[in-house]
Amino acid sequence: MLKKINVLLLAGGISKISLRKFTGKENKALIEIGPHRKPMILYMIEALKKSKYTGKIIVAGPKEAQKLVKDLVYLTISGGQTIPETLKSGILPLKKDPLILISTCDAPLITEKHIDNFIEECGRWPGFDIYYPIIDKEIYQKSFPSSDLRRVYATLVEGIFTGGNILLINPRIIIDCADIINDFIYFRKHPLKIARILGARITAKYLRKYLSIQDLEKKVPELLGGYKGKAILSPPEIALDIDKPRHLKALWNNY
Repeated sequence: MLKKINVLLLAGGISKISLRKFTGKENKALIEIGPHRKPMILYMIEALKKSKYTGKIIVAGPKEAQKLVKDLVYLTISGGQTIPETLKSGILPLKKDPLILISTCDAPLITEKHIDNFIEECGRWPGFDIYYPIIDKEIYQKSFPSSDLRRVYATLVEGIFTGGNILLINPRIIIDCADIINDFIYFRKHPLKIARILGARITAKYLRKYLSIQDLEKKVPELLGGYKGKAILSPPEIALDIDKPRHLKALWNNY
């Protein structure tokens, strides 16, 4: 049986100008969706609390988000202006945990079923320090065929994949490897730029379309001072997130 995993929920994301104008909300976590017009953060908290494998939930975000959820979670703390800043402050109460689950708030179709599936798949590969979800393009597009919900993909030997909005990670990585983590976050939607961070050999293989998942996994310890990473095939709901008004309009069709 898997041990309960504590959670850091990132609620500090600032809406892009177009999304802010469309919703009237500066903070993405507070954008209201669904038939009951419920803030996105509440969908995520509900899913996390129902999961078989999650423990304490810490929410890092602005005062408005903290006030909304303070009675629903273990702890709320102030977030930073950027994801890296929020991560640094958010992991402090969890820094001694062997692994924590980190999630954004703007993926409201994630349910406890998807979280349990991801954690169970991670549990099949013990001994790694970071578990990152990858979602097959074909599966994602079958689930969300709208062109308004398209994603950025990377072509690898095993197929074409996009990333997800949760991950399982040793919190020490965020402390010990802050600069490289910042680079990955900043360029997370630009596969070629990520490849360039990983070095000339990885970039060349990516451009020639013979880069494999195993190549990437072997590179992680070199970049992260010995910490090991594992890619986890995951459900498409983990990939869908909200950045633009067209995403929100298309998402309404799923309720």
